[in-house]
Amino acid sequence: MKPNAELISIGNELLSGRALNTHGRDLGAALFSIGIDLVRDTSIGDHIDLIKSVAQEALQRTPILFISGGLGPTVDDITRDALAALFNRAIHPHPPTADYLKEWYQKRGRKLNSIGLRQALVLEEATVLPNPIGAAPAQRIDLPQNKRCYLLPGPPNEFNAIIEKSILPELKSQYAHLTPKLVRSIHTRGIGESDIVEQIQLQNISMPEGIDPGFYPAQGRVEIRLTAEAHLENELDQHHTHLLKLFSDWLDRPKERAD
Repeated sequence: MKPNAELISIGNELLSGRALNTHGRDLGAALFSIGIDLVRDTSIGDHIDLIKSVAQEALQRTPILFISGGLGPTVDDITRDALAALFNRAIHPHPPTADYLKEWYQKRGRKLNSIGLRQALVLEEATVLPNPIGAAPAQRIDLPQNKRCYLLPGPPNEFNAIIEKSILPELKSQYAHLTPKLVRSIHTRGIGESDIVEQIQLQNISMPEGIDPGFYPAQGRVEIRLTAEAHLENELDQHHTHLLKLFSDWLDRPKERAD
């Protein structure tokens, strides 16, 4: 069975407009590249009970849960505490991470105090995933029924670096049988989204199960995007060719899109 994934982004700053949340976009693209769909992206504030309940609900639906934010050293970094309570696990210092933090701070001319050392606290039986560009590491928590929960730091550059360096390789290994979905795009200009749909309906074009059409308008242009599983490549190409002919008078040529 093909797995899917969910993301929970934690931080009051994400809900007040003080910070732009790009995690869903970046994680969705990364997972898409290895054949896993990100099916839900949720943002919540820094509240222990809320984190617990939302994470518990997500794990009832998905085998792979990503949680970002709340792993730093300050009083509002409560993700570890919430997940420890949810999974009934203790939190322990992780000496290799403490050593890494001391070195990380020293390189920046800073001294690691007891507050900063909180970033070396790890849930019992969690696997530590190193942060190649920041301080707080990520953690992987393996759960019953072959489920897993990833805890990642909130800064986007650190989040993305850990996804790329540690998490994607292990997911690709575990789900080696998966293949990325195929995408075919048609870029149009001078015809509206509703007119495109009308033309498709007038031609009685229906997509077979497994081929998903999407329509994405932007600045006088509309992209028609067809997405399908790899085994439907022939059918996907046939429908792509058909739509190219249907909208040949409205195709947005590459050199035109360069303006």
